[in-house]
Amino acid sequence: MKKVTSTLLALFLCLYLSAQVGTLDETFNPAPAATPGYVINNLHAANADYGKAIATHLDGRIVVATYTTNEFMTLVRYLPNGTLDASFGTGGIVNLREDDAENNNAVPFAITVLNDNSILVAGFSYDATKDFALLKLQQNGTPDPAFGTDGWVLTPIGAGHDEARAITVQSDGKILVAGFSHNGTNNDFAVVRYEADGDLDGGFGTGGIVTTAISGNDEAAGVAVQQDGKIIVGGTSNKGPNGDYTAVRYNANGTLDNSYGTGGIATIDIANGGAGSNDECYAMILQVDGKLLMTGESYPIAVTNNDIATIRLTTTGIPDATFNGDGNTDGIIVFDYATNPTVNSDEDGRSIALQSDGKIIIGGGLEPIGEDFRFLLLRYNTNGILDAASFDGDGIVNADLTADEEFGYAVHLYDGRIYLSGGTGDPRNFILAAFENDGTPLPLVLSNFYANKLSNKVQLQWQTSSEENVKQFIVERSNDGKTYKAIGQVAASGNSSTTKNYTYTDQSPFMSANNYYRLLMQDIDGNYKYSKTVIIKFDDELSANLQLFPNPVKDVLQVQIPNGLNGTIGLQIIDMNGRVIKRNNFASDGNALNTPLDVSTLVKGVYILKVQAGSTTLISRFTKN
Repeated sequence: MKKVTSTLLALFLCLYLSAQVGTLDETFNPAPAATPGYVINNLHAANADYGKAIATHLDGRIVVATYTTNEFMTLVRYLPNGTLDASFGTGGIVNLREDDAENNNAVPFAITVLNDNSILVAGFSYDATKDFALLKLQQNGTPDPAFGTDGWVLTPIGAGHDEARAITVQSDGKILVAGFSHNGTNNDFAVVRYEADGDLDGGFGTGGIVTTAISGNDEAAGVAVQQDGKIIVGGTSNKGPNGDYTAVRYNANGTLDNSYGTGGIATIDIANGGAGSNDECYAMILQVDGKLLMTGESYPIAVTNNDIATIRLTTTGIPDATFNGDGNTDGIIVFDYATNPTVNSDEDGRSIALQSDGKIIIGGGLEPIGEDFRFLLLRYNTNGILDAASFDGDGIVNADLTADEEFGYAVHLYDGRIYLSGGTGDPRNFILAAFENDGTPLPLVLSNFYANKLSNKVQLQWQTSSEENVKQFIVERSNDGKTYKAIGQVAASGNSSTTKNYTYTDQSPFMSANNYYRLLMQDIDGNYKYSKTVIIKFDDELSANLQLFPNPVKDVLQVQIPNGLNGTIGLQIIDMNGRVIKRNNFASDGNALNTPLDVSTLVKGVYILKVQAGSTTLISRFTKN
């Protein structure tokens, strides 16, 4: 599994590391099973099967959507120990078509599990032409009769074939599906928004549908929703000899967001090899800070083999200069396994995942020079440098599991494991492997934390965008910012992939000193981390204007917003060139409030903070040291 090292010391180091991170987790499908750490299933006799997308239930059960050449919506569910879950479908397997009588074939590409353990699958279904297909299954694998027509929703979009490739669910329960639609000449990005019951959302685009023509054949591969409700769709434009990575940002109603890229569209030419390249994006993911990660493959024009290209875009749609692990500042990291540039190996990045500590996992395949394809995992630090210090000795897992080739497609993180699915053998059999991981133990995303001053009380409000095995929030208070004491606790939802809101009221705050508040966020195993600190002052009244302190600031800027701003409040940090560097949204009931903004990653300089609620706009300046 690991490349041979040149010294005994390095060998021992690799063995030590691999026992913890990056090696097969042999508690998945354990001995006496023939393949500890992975499972292989021949799902459809002589047909080929590939694991295309993975999701997990809150209790750790793993469900995989697989492509099969006889084209069913095929899903396989495993218990956490790697055995098939007999409570799902027939012996752990579901095979469905929208209408077998009409021979409507179907192919899945994306999957997500909802909090009630129901399952959404997106792909396409077709008889003569392909349509977007959205399928909802109950926990036992049967179609949900309350969704669409017997669990199915088919959406024709363009003049030809339409294929859905990605899915996400908004905090309000609405469902976004992205892919591409044929306009009669070539493909365009296509996004469809559905109500929770499967009806098209008439408030999005035209009757729930948005298509965007960019350049030639355009195919979307991923979709995500920002904290402010804007929608990011990523994929490839001008697919073919000169494809480029492309991200499009839409407003919540489906119109293009002109503040992103150029007219809402950001196009990036990897230019691999110095003479241009054909670039194809297969997956994307949105970081907590709003930056976008995209991965796929890049074919240098001068060389016939492909490399993995991973890019990061800022919140305004330009390459992120801080993603510079290769020494460049173009926001692009190209991974080539081979050391000889004239005889390249083949690599492709098919999927991407984020650990809660910000490290980046790429899953895909690798064909070393003169050898068979095998599974490939890369782990990057947040700056784009391979995590050689703690991930299998060099940041690379090169897993040759069987005597046949293995093609990796979908990666998914859960509970100390990295799952990677794909196909192996000829014809391809479905394969799912579990690797050891050491991601941070509290997978919680705190998207907002702020405080309202209510007469002689303080109301704290916070919001999470995801939770996994979170037990509770302990509210701590200090009068000097150094010594804190617990004053209350709030139970967490525990596990959630949607927005959750929390409130705690301090009935007796300090009246003659500052009140420093923070959250201790604790998981069920006792692990914890702290939020940023928010400060409320009672010794003098809040100004009627926007107040910022400390100013100059190094790490956390306290923003005091006066009374009178109701509804959704939007915050923007703008640099002196007019570019929006950071955004945040939260709800207000009109009372004065305080919220902390993390500005630690900003470069030194002067910035504008813009606060807007409806037609009211407040502006102030601050200096970052």
